Amino acid sequence: MRVPKRSAFPCACVGIALILSVLGLSLPAVGQDTTTDSPAVEETSPTAAIDTAAAPEDLNEPTVDAEDEIIGSVSLVERLEQGGKTMLFLLFLSIIAVTTALERVVRLRRGAIAPTGLAAQAQTLWSEGKETELLKLCSRTSSTLSTIIDAFVRHKHCSSQELSMLAGDLAGRDMRRHLQRAYPIAIVATLSPLLGLLGTVVGMIESFEIVAIAGSLGDASLLAGGISKALVTTATGLVIAVPALGLYHFFRSRTQTLTMVLEGDVHELLTSWFMDVPTRGDAESEG
Repeated sequence: MRVPKRSAFPCACVGIALILSVLGLSLPAVGQDTTTDSPAVEETSPTAAIDTAAAPEDLNEPTVDAEDEIIGSVSLVERLEQGGKTMLFLLFLSIIAVTTALERVVRLRRGAIAPTGLAAQAQTLWSEGKETELLKLCSRTSSTLSTIIDAFVRHKHCSSQELSMLAGDLAGRDMRRHLQRAYPIAIVATLSPLLGLLGTVVGMIESFEIVAIAGSLGDASLLAGGISKALVTTATGLVIAVPALGLYHFFRSRTQTLTMVLEGDVHELLTSWFMDVPTRGDAESEG
Protein backbone atom coordinates (compact mmCIF):
# COMPACT_ATOMS: atom_id res chain seq x y z
CA MET A 1 0.00 0.00 0.00
CA ARG A 2 1.51 3.35 -1.08
CA VAL A 3 1.62 6.24 1.42
CA PRO A 4 0.59 9.51 -0.24
CA LYS A 5 3.23 12.24 -0.19
CA ARG A 6 2.57 15.18 2.06
CA SER A 7 2.85 18.63 0.57
CA ALA A 8 5.88 20.70 1.76
CA PHE A 9 3.96 23.97 1.59
CA PRO A 10 2.34 23.73 5.07
CA CYS A 11 5.72 22.92 6.62
CA ALA A 12 7.37 25.89 4.94
CA CYS A 13 4.61 28.19 6.15
CA VAL A 14 5.03 26.97 9.69
CA GLY A 15 8.81 27.58 9.54
CA ILE A 16 8.39 31.11 8.23
CA ALA A 17 5.81 31.84 10.94
CA LEU A 18 8.23 30.69 13.61
CA ILE A 19 11.02 32.91 12.24
CA LEU A 20 8.76 35.94 12.08
CA SER A 21 7.50 35.30 15.60
CA VAL A 22 11.07 35.34 16.83
CA LEU A 23 11.61 38.69 15.14
CA GLY A 24 8.55 40.11 16.85
CA LEU A 25 6.31 40.04 13.81
CA SER A 26 2.92 38.40 13.48
CA LEU A 27 1.76 36.29 10.56
CA PRO A 28 -1.88 35.24 10.14
CA ALA A 29 -2.51 31.56 10.07
CA VAL A 30 -2.42 29.91 6.68
CA GLY A 31 -5.87 29.55 5.16
CA GLN A 32 -7.49 31.88 7.72
CA ASP A 33 -9.75 34.62 6.43
CA THR A 34 -8.14 37.86 7.58
CA THR A 35 -10.94 40.04 6.32
CA THR A 36 -13.52 38.75 8.77
CA ASP A 37 -11.62 37.80 11.96
CA SER A 38 -8.80 40.39 12.07
CA PRO A 39 -9.51 43.52 14.10
CA ALA A 40 -10.28 46.64 12.21
CA VAL A 41 -7.30 48.90 11.61
CA GLU A 42 -7.88 52.42 12.79
CA GLU A 43 -7.34 54.94 10.07
CA THR A 44 -5.13 57.87 10.92
CA SER A 45 -6.29 61.17 9.62
CA PRO A 46 -3.79 63.45 7.81
CA THR A 47 -4.19 66.08 10.54
CA ALA A 48 -3.23 63.61 13.26
CA ALA A 49 -0.21 62.50 11.25
CA ILE A 50 0.95 66.09 10.91
CA ASP A 51 0.52 66.66 14.65
CA THR A 52 2.46 63.48 15.40
CA ALA A 53 5.30 64.53 13.11
CA ALA A 54 5.43 67.96 14.65
CA ALA A 55 5.45 66.62 18.20
CA PRO A 56 9.26 66.24 18.48
CA GLU A 57 9.74 69.84 17.37
CA ASP A 58 7.28 71.02 20.00
CA LEU A 59 9.20 69.08 22.62
CA ASN A 60 12.47 70.73 21.65
CA GLU A 61 11.18 74.29 21.75
CA PRO A 62 10.80 74.46 25.54
CA THR A 63 14.31 73.04 25.91
CA VAL A 64 15.85 75.86 23.85
CA ASP A 65 13.84 78.46 25.73
CA ALA A 66 14.92 76.94 29.02
CA GLU A 67 18.58 77.13 28.00
CA ASP A 68 18.19 80.77 27.01
CA GLU A 69 16.56 81.54 30.33
CA ILE A 70 19.33 79.77 32.25
CA ILE A 71 22.10 81.59 30.36
CA GLY A 72 20.38 84.95 30.65
CA SER A 73 19.55 84.54 34.31
CA VAL A 74 23.24 84.32 35.36
CA SER A 75 24.61 87.84 35.72
CA LEU A 76 28.25 88.85 35.55
CA VAL A 77 28.45 89.35 39.31
CA GLU A 78 26.98 85.91 39.98
CA ARG A 79 29.35 84.38 37.46
CA LEU A 80 32.32 85.96 39.23
CA GLU A 81 31.02 84.79 42.60
CA GLN A 82 31.07 81.23 41.28
CA GLY A 83 34.86 81.45 41.05
CA GLY A 84 35.21 81.27 44.81
CA LYS A 85 38.09 82.62 46.86
CA THR A 86 40.45 82.57 43.90
CA MET A 87 38.56 85.52 42.43
CA LEU A 88 39.70 87.67 45.36
CA PHE A 89 43.35 87.13 44.46
CA LEU A 90 42.62 87.78 40.79
CA LEU A 91 40.82 90.98 41.76
CA PHE A 92 43.86 92.06 43.77
CA LEU A 93 46.15 91.41 40.79
CA SER A 94 43.87 93.37 38.48
CA ILE A 95 43.96 96.36 40.85
CA ILE A 96 47.77 96.26 40.85
CA ALA A 97 47.83 96.19 37.05
CA VAL A 98 45.39 99.10 36.70
CA THR A 99 47.13 101.33 39.25
CA THR A 100 50.57 100.64 37.79
CA ALA A 101 49.32 101.36 34.27
CA LEU A 102 47.79 104.68 35.36
CA GLU A 103 51.03 105.66 37.11
CA ARG A 104 53.03 104.84 33.97
CA VAL A 105 50.70 106.87 31.76
CA VAL A 106 51.25 109.91 33.99
CA ARG A 107 54.99 109.54 34.61
CA LEU A 108 56.25 107.94 31.41
CA ARG A 109 55.99 110.90 29.03
CA ARG A 110 58.44 112.96 27.07
CA GLY A 111 58.04 115.97 29.34
CA ALA A 112 59.43 113.93 32.24
CA ILE A 113 62.45 112.62 30.31
CA ALA A 114 63.40 114.90 27.42
CA PRO A 115 61.05 117.89 27.11
CA THR A 116 60.59 119.29 23.64
CA GLY A 117 62.64 122.46 23.11
CA LEU A 118 64.71 122.17 26.28
CA ALA A 119 67.88 121.26 24.40
CA ALA A 120 67.45 124.25 22.08
CA GLN A 121 66.92 126.66 25.00
CA ALA A 122 69.95 125.26 26.79
CA GLN A 123 72.01 125.62 23.63
CA THR A 124 71.02 129.28 23.30
CA LEU A 125 71.78 130.16 26.93
CA TRP A 126 75.11 128.31 26.84
CA SER A 127 76.22 130.07 23.69
CA GLU A 128 75.35 133.43 25.29
CA GLY A 129 77.29 132.55 28.45
CA LYS A 130 74.24 132.75 30.72
CA GLU A 131 75.09 129.80 32.92
CA THR A 132 73.14 131.11 35.92
CA GLU A 133 69.94 131.35 33.89
CA LEU A 134 70.66 127.93 32.46
CA LEU A 135 70.84 126.47 35.97
CA LYS A 136 67.56 128.17 36.85
CA LEU A 137 65.97 126.69 33.74
CA CYS A 138 67.12 123.23 34.78
CA SER A 139 65.74 123.69 38.30
CA ARG A 140 62.34 124.72 36.93
CA THR A 141 62.21 121.73 34.59
CA SER A 142 62.06 118.40 36.37
CA SER A 143 63.29 115.87 33.83
CA THR A 144 66.19 113.57 33.07
CA LEU A 145 67.56 115.90 30.42
CA SER A 146 67.52 118.89 32.78
CA THR A 147 69.44 116.86 35.36
CA ILE A 148 72.11 116.02 32.78
CA ILE A 149 72.35 119.63 31.59
CA ASP A 150 72.75 120.79 35.20
CA ALA A 151 75.57 118.28 35.63
CA PHE A 152 77.25 119.55 32.45
CA VAL A 153 77.20 123.14 33.71
CA ARG A 154 78.45 122.30 37.20
CA HIS A 155 81.22 120.00 35.94
CA LYS A 156 82.26 121.93 32.87
CA HIS A 157 85.90 121.73 33.92
CA CYS A 158 85.87 117.92 33.39
CA SER A 159 86.87 116.30 30.15
CA SER A 160 84.33 115.35 27.50
CA GLN A 161 84.90 111.66 28.20
CA GLU A 162 84.14 112.10 31.88
CA LEU A 163 81.04 114.15 31.11
CA SER A 164 79.89 111.49 28.65
CA MET A 165 80.23 108.81 31.33
CA LEU A 166 78.39 111.04 33.80
CA ALA A 167 75.53 111.59 31.36
CA GLY A 168 75.34 107.87 30.66
CA ASP A 169 75.12 107.07 34.37
CA LEU A 170 72.37 109.63 35.00
CA ALA A 171 70.34 108.59 31.97
CA GLY A 172 70.76 104.88 32.63
CA ARG A 173 69.65 105.25 36.24
CA ASP A 174 66.43 107.06 35.31
CA MET A 175 65.61 104.72 32.42
CA ARG A 176 66.15 101.64 34.57
CA ARG A 177 63.83 103.12 37.16
CA HIS A 178 61.12 103.64 34.54
CA LEU A 179 61.48 100.04 33.38
CA GLN A 180 61.42 98.75 36.94
CA ARG A 181 58.19 100.60 37.72
CA ALA A 182 56.44 98.86 34.84
CA TYR A 183 57.60 95.41 36.00
CA PRO A 184 54.58 94.77 38.31
CA ILE A 185 52.39 94.64 35.20
CA ALA A 186 54.54 91.80 33.86
CA ILE A 187 54.18 89.97 37.17
CA VAL A 188 50.39 90.28 36.97
CA ALA A 189 50.42 89.01 33.38
CA THR A 190 52.41 85.96 34.49
CA LEU A 191 50.55 85.08 37.68
CA SER A 192 46.95 85.67 36.54
CA PRO A 193 46.56 82.67 34.19
CA LEU A 194 48.41 80.38 36.58
CA LEU A 195 46.23 81.45 39.49
CA GLY A 196 43.12 81.02 37.35
CA LEU A 197 44.23 77.53 36.37
CA LEU A 198 44.80 76.70 40.03
CA GLY A 199 41.27 77.80 40.84
CA THR A 200 39.93 75.62 38.02
CA VAL A 201 41.79 72.56 39.28
CA VAL A 202 40.51 73.10 42.81
CA GLY A 203 36.97 73.58 41.51
CA MET A 204 37.10 70.37 39.46
CA ILE A 205 38.36 68.44 42.47
CA GLU A 206 35.37 69.71 44.46
CA SER A 207 33.04 68.79 41.59
CA PHE A 208 34.28 65.20 41.47
CA GLU A 209 33.94 64.96 45.24
CA ILE A 210 30.30 66.07 44.97
CA VAL A 211 29.65 63.46 42.30
CA ALA A 212 31.32 60.80 44.43
CA ILE A 213 29.18 61.73 47.43
CA ALA A 214 26.06 61.64 45.27
CA GLY A 215 26.97 58.06 44.43
CA SER A 216 26.13 58.22 40.76
CA LEU A 217 28.31 59.23 37.87
CA GLY A 218 25.34 59.03 35.59
CA ASP A 219 24.05 62.41 36.73
CA ALA A 220 25.97 64.62 34.34
CA SER A 221 24.36 67.82 35.60
CA LEU A 222 26.36 67.73 38.84
CA LEU A 223 29.67 67.32 37.06
CA ALA A 224 28.88 69.76 34.25
CA GLY A 225 27.73 72.46 36.65
CA GLY A 226 30.85 72.12 38.76
CA ILE A 227 33.19 72.27 35.77
CA SER A 228 31.34 75.30 34.42
CA LYS A 229 31.90 77.14 37.69
CA ALA A 230 35.51 76.01 37.88
CA LEU A 231 36.35 77.36 34.42
CA VAL A 232 35.32 80.87 35.48
CA THR A 233 38.66 81.40 37.22
CA THR A 234 40.66 80.39 34.15
CA ALA A 235 38.66 82.75 31.95
CA THR A 236 39.08 85.59 34.45
CA GLY A 237 42.82 85.00 34.70
CA LEU A 238 43.18 85.18 30.92
CA VAL A 239 41.05 88.33 30.75
CA ILE A 240 43.46 89.98 33.20
CA ALA A 241 46.68 88.57 31.73
CA VAL A 242 46.16 89.44 28.05
CA PRO A 243 45.76 93.23 28.46
CA ALA A 244 48.39 93.31 31.21
CA LEU A 245 50.94 91.69 28.93
CA GLY A 246 50.10 94.12 26.15
CA LEU A 247 50.44 97.10 28.48
CA TYR A 248 53.81 95.93 29.77
CA HIS A 249 55.28 95.63 26.28
CA PHE A 250 53.77 99.00 25.34
CA PHE A 251 55.41 100.77 28.30
CA ARG A 252 58.68 98.99 27.66
CA SER A 253 58.68 100.07 24.03
CA ARG A 254 57.75 103.60 25.06
CA THR A 255 60.67 103.70 27.48
CA GLN A 256 63.10 102.59 24.80
CA THR A 257 61.78 105.24 22.40
CA LEU A 258 62.18 108.03 24.95
CA THR A 259 65.66 106.74 25.79
CA MET A 260 66.73 107.17 22.17
CA VAL A 261 65.31 110.71 22.14
CA LEU A 262 67.24 111.52 25.32
CA GLU A 263 70.45 110.09 23.91
CA GLY A 264 70.09 112.23 20.81
CA ASP A 265 69.65 115.46 22.78
CA VAL A 266 72.51 114.68 25.16
CA HIS A 267 74.86 113.75 22.35
CA GLU A 268 74.06 116.98 20.51
CA LEU A 269 74.72 119.15 23.58
CA LEU A 270 77.85 117.27 24.57
CA THR A 271 79.29 117.51 21.09
CA SER A 272 78.60 121.21 20.65
CA TRP A 273 79.73 122.24 24.14
CA PHE A 274 82.76 120.17 25.02
CA MET A 275 84.06 118.48 21.88
CA ASP A 276 86.06 120.21 19.17
CA VAL A 277 84.55 118.66 16.08
CA PRO A 278 86.61 119.51 13.01
CA THR A 279 84.79 121.16 10.16
CA ARG A 280 84.82 119.88 6.60
CA GLY A 281 87.39 122.45 5.57
CA ASP A 282 89.70 121.48 8.40
CA ALA A 283 89.36 117.82 7.53
CA GLU A 284 90.25 118.52 3.88
CA SER A 285 93.26 120.63 4.88
CA GLU A 286 94.51 117.90 7.18
CA GLY A 287 94.09 115.36 4.41
